[in-house]
Amino acid sequence: MTDRPAAVISDANVLIDYISVERTLVLRLVSEHLFPIKLPRSILAEVDQLTQDQAEALGMEIIEETIDQIKEAAARGGALSHVDKLCFAIARDNQWAIWTSDKPLHKQCTSQSIPVYWGLQLMLDLCQAEKLDPEYALEAAQEIEKVNERISKEVVSEFRERLLSSNNK
Repeated sequence: MTDRPAAVISDANVLIDYISVERTLVLRLVSEHLFPIKLPRSILAEVDQLTQDQAEALGMEIIEETIDQIKEAAARGGALSHVDKLCFAIARDNQWAIWTSDKPLHKQCTSQSIPVYWGLQLMLDLCQAEKLDPEYALEAAQEIEKVNERISKEVVSEFRERLLSSNNK
């Protein structure tokens, strides 16, 4: 795991998923064992279920966007939302990764060589590092599938297969 970026920015959708299914342990474990989670203030403002104190208790660092990043994100057009553009600019400028379940943001990151992780992906890494119980991870994925239409049964099935194959190594 030495090729990891210095930090990851979590998109609002990932935070909402884990908070909605009461699996904030995953957020804390990512920040403790994989890399720091940087949380732009604008994303924190999008997540009604999370206060700054709660985010910091989970190991997240609240960061401020620069004027240039805000201006870049304000540009109209493209497939990304304002906040997704902001995430992208911050990650690019700091050489950080992005953690998201948003396909357009994932595609933009991939096309620009910005490291990007799908919403469930870091649970696999935690399981491989023996920091998260695979049963807990699978239950979390199944619960997220119930509350997030972007996480389909197929995504959870693929996650289960990857989880099982990584545990047999």
